[in-house]
Amino acid sequence: MAAISLSRVSKTYPNGVQALKDLELEVASGEWLALVGPSGCGKTTTLRVVAGLETPSSGVIRIAGRDVTQLEPWKRDVSMSFQRPALFPTKRVRQNLQFGLKTPFTDGRVDEIARLLKIADLLDRFPAELSGGQQQRVALGRILARNASICLLDEPFGQLDAPLRREFCKDLPLLRSRFPATIIIVTHDPAEALALGDRVAVLRDGVLVQVDAPGELRRQPRDSFVAEFLAR
Repeated sequence: MAAISLSRVSKTYPNGVQALKDLELEVASGEWLALVGPSGCGKTTTLRVVAGLETPSSGVIRIAGRDVTQLEPWKRDVSMSFQRPALFPTKRVRQNLQFGLKTPFTDGRVDEIARLLKIADLLDRFPAELSGGQQQRVALGRILARNASICLLDEPFGQLDAPLRREFCKDLPLLRSRFPATIIIVTHDPAEALALGDRVAVLRDGVLVQVDAPGELRRQPRDSFVAEFLAR
């Protein structure tokens, strides 16, 4: 059974913009799926309809086989990080990491996440005292702390500088082994998508053009758009 299933999902906004067009997509349990494509192609909208922050205009969304199309976000066992970190400005980093947990959370686990994300020396600071990249790492840490079965990551490394992005990509297998979850990760960077995803889904104007393993995408792009986009 797929952890996430989207069947003929479309989303049209009140201004007439059609962000998604009959999207058919399945994500296996424990899989990392990278969503990539040009700006405005529907990547973030896909995350938002899975999370329940947007209601699709048509189609069905299932999580673990259950129809959640009309279900409230907090009933989906889904956590999501946004392009701009949504941290509580009056709470220190440690409190931000602990916020909203369903069960008591030990300092030891907070410290483990902080070490993995290289923010251990920031636990007593407030968000205003952090750089954009540091704030983004705290936001990612809060997602890991929730231990949800599904994590949706919208440009999680967007504010990190290039060396730190490369270091994070190298360390991801360790993060994955410590915090197993089904993950959809949005990135604008084709190389990053190919490096992170078990499979990569390429979107264009709200349409799923191709979804395949990274090696297959490189060897057999479906059309010239996929080939040219991945070569950037």
